[in-house]
Amino acid sequence: MEVPRERTPVARAYVYSGEWVADCPRPGAEPGRPGCGNVEFLYRPSRMGGPRDRALDFYMCSHCGMQAPIVWPDNQHELLAVLTRRPVPGTRNWYPADHPVAVRFGLPHGQSVRDLEDENEAHGVR
Repeated sequence: MEVPRERTPVARAYVYSGEWVADCPRPGAEPGRPGCGNVEFLYRPSRMGGPRDRALDFYMCSHCGMQAPIVWPDNQHELLAVLTRRPVPGTRNWYPADHPVAVRFGLPHGQSVRDLEDENEAHGVR
């Protein structure tokens, strides 16, 4: 009998109010229950005279210390470019397919760049 391997937790990047963030991937004590519940920004702030904000290479929770690789969408720059056109920051959101937060609250998830552009168009955003 083969012993099942534990899956390595990963932090899944998503956009919330125009910012790339990820939930702490620490598993909960019970299946289906969140663990830590913390959310971290995934960009290092820019420094005077230095480069603009840079994406983090690895997730580290400032609350519980959990560390994990970050899974970024392949088209992260295109997604953010479409969302940035929205005038209200609270509408600049994107979740990867089957993201637990989006599923739990009935929010759109797994949208393509075209889906976001259609949404913008439907609301008069060019």
